[in-house]
Amino acid sequence: MEGERYRVWRNNGILTITAKDNRGNILQVKNRKIEGKLSSFDVKVFQIFKQILEQELEQAKTQKSQT
Repeated sequence: MEGERYRVWRNNGILTITAKDNRGNILQVKNRKIEGKLSSFDVKVFQIFKQILEQELEQAKTQKSQT
């Protein structure tokens, strides 16, 4: 998955998020270990993204239960 600011991918069980502003990998989950170099801006963006996903999942759940 790729957007304007980040690239997110999974390869061989390793989840990696790369910032497109030349900071490189900012988060990696490997063997249940989390390594990261997140800025406060990254954290805010991910919080907003999480809220959007939660809203979309809730809407999908509501729509599914109505059918």
